[in-house]
Amino acid sequence: MRNSIIYFFSILIIFVFLIFFSQRRNSKKEVLRININFKDAKSKFLDSQMVNKLLIQRNDTSFFLKEDMVDLKELEDLLISNPMIANADIFRIPQGILNVKLEERKPVIRIISNHEEFYIDNFGHKVPLSKKYSARVPIFYGQPDKNLMDLVKFIKLIKTDSLVKVEIIDLKNSNNGYVLGLRSFPFKVIWGKNSKYEQKMKKLKYLYSYLENKDFLKIEKVNLTFDKQIVLDYEQNGK
Repeated sequence: MRNSIIYFFSILIIFVFLIFFSQRRNSKKEVLRININFKDAKSKFLDSQMVNKLLIQRNDTSFFLKEDMVDLKELEDLLISNPMIANADIFRIPQGILNVKLEERKPVIRIISNHEEFYIDNFGHKVPLSKKYSARVPIFYGQPDKNLMDLVKFIKLIKTDSLVKVEIIDLKNSNNGYVLGLRSFPFKVIWGKNSKYEQKMKKLKYLYSYLENKDFLKIEKVNLTFDKQIVLDYEQNGK
């Protein structure tokens, strides 16, 4: 009986020791490397070093050392909470490497208001400016407020035309419509509401072809809001 008790406790001690040893060994597992890839071949707003900083800025940085403590969903949520990141996919491979795949947000317009300056992406999300990259997108002066998605829709339409997407450099709201600034000419284009897009586009292209073959006219404004008309407002002679 005594031998049985000694044998039992010996087995128990060995079992506890094995559990302790296994836990200690697992606790020392390390993430050997974090491999960061961007969806686009070349990142714009972020780089690998900046993403690493995002990861280690959380309160508990032990995940960075101990492989078994990595919560992949938590890390993905952490990265997606950054306004410059549209999507994050993180997975672990047996060699102890974390693969991080990131998709940056794609700005379509830059907003300059009295109080702040930022980008808007193609889903209407606010994206802060970056010291690393400056997106070549049209500038909107003012605050779009409730018309934000209408503005995004308008910019998407502009980008479908090879001429207009290069020519339009800025815009603003006026009388519940848009006023556009052009790259090649100093006059403003009164576009109006985001409606009858194809008609207005044809009139704008016709005006371009006309001005290319004529002496430059001192035009202050071009109004495209009237049906089948292009109304010109001259600087000196009046309408």
